[in-house]
Amino acid sequence: MSLFGERELRRVADEALRHATGDAAEAVVIARTGSLTRFANSAIHQNLVSREADVHVRVAVGKRVASLSTNRIDAEGLAKVAREASALARLAPENDRFPGIPEARPLAATASAFRDRTAAASAMDRAKAAKVICDASHAKGLRAAGFVSTDVQELAVANTKGVWAYAPNTVSEAQAAVLGDAGSSFGQRVALDFGDLDAEAVATEAVTKTLRAQRPRDFPVGAHEVVLEPYATRDLIGMLSGQLTGLAVEEGRSFMAGRFGEKVTGDFTLVDDTFDPLGVPRAFDFEGQPTERVTIIERGVAKDVVWDAGTARRARRAPTGHATPERTIPALPMSLRFEPGDKSREQLVKGIRRGVLVTRFWYVRWVHQLRTIVTGMTRDGTFAIENGEIAYPVKNFRFTDSIHGSLGTLKGIGSELRLIMPTEQFGLRAAWQRVPAVHLGAFTFTGATQY
Repeated sequence: MSLFGERELRRVADEALRHATGDAAEAVVIARTGSLTRFANSAIHQNLVSREADVHVRVAVGKRVASLSTNRIDAEGLAKVAREASALARLAPENDRFPGIPEARPLAATASAFRDRTAAASAMDRAKAAKVICDASHAKGLRAAGFVSTDVQELAVANTKGVWAYAPNTVSEAQAAVLGDAGSSFGQRVALDFGDLDAEAVATEAVTKTLRAQRPRDFPVGAHEVVLEPYATRDLIGMLSGQLTGLAVEEGRSFMAGRFGEKVTGDFTLVDDTFDPLGVPRAFDFEGQPTERVTIIERGVAKDVVWDAGTARRARRAPTGHATPERTIPALPMSLRFEPGDKSREQLVKGIRRGVLVTRFWYVRWVHQLRTIVTGMTRDGTFAIENGEIAYPVKNFRFTDSIHGSLGTLKGIGSELRLIMPTEQFGLRAAWQRVPAVHLGAFTFTGATQY
């Protein structure tokens, strides 16, 4: 998979800006070549490659601002979107909260997130990785469904005030749900380098756990001690990320609002660190501004959130370089790391006399944002823990609990961090988390299923 390349994306951005008429303009170019090999019933059924580019043009005329996007990167398409954005800006109402198109600022050096082996991976390479998972499942009389993917992504930001920022990256992923007649489980691995993508680990994790997940039993609902596997930890931290922004603090819907410097949750540290070489490093945000490392929670104490230019100006502080291209979601922490502890998964389990191990959650939705109460389901491997051992599979639960409240009962943190990336945001896979397994002293299950 070849890159569009910096020269081509610079041409696209410059051409759009050339046709923009206003006090200032910005062009964000998002390019992606995604390749996917899907399998179901332990057999490959689809291979596809998608190559696309989108251009987001923002034009400011005084305090009036408008944005439009297009997937046409030819001269006519770029001229059209720039002219229409310029015309709309003149018709838009004045926005007193608009901080302006930003000036250029120096960008720090980061480790490259681009790997040649991922860009060069073929359909046969992905099929071989899928075969590892399918063969392991078939050998045990199980069925596997999932995918192996390789993505080449490029982000470029330019504006009429001198900003130019460009970063390519690659991501490879193997993901599988493995099913038996009466139970299922899940495995996932993500790597920048396809050569490091461990399909064998996906197969071993999902198949081993699926064999143990057959014929689940009833287990009483209520508040139980739990071990959350990294997937489940990520599901909660991913939901929490929307509360960790300047806008959420400004609007009074963040549990951290008015509580900086206070203990707000359990004894763990959460940082947003775009420079983490084991994540997906990128030095700038979607406005081409330098992204800073931000300590959000330190040993349970609220320290800071992430800020775009607008929310930072209203709070009379400096932005942290976390702007998104979606103006309704002006900033997000996109490089979250839950700092590791010192316990193995087995040690986390051993610390529980009676409780539950959760592989992952599903369909997690807000109940009360300020109190971080969410509801959802367990999925793909839920087990009873008895006397420090995984005892037997249990039927899935519905849960309703506060994220920062349940994390306030933290009793142990795993020593191994798992890199997990959610699905596409803003036209590319922009966010990632590195998270451990955790032991919580209380997590509330409010209902049980029949499966």
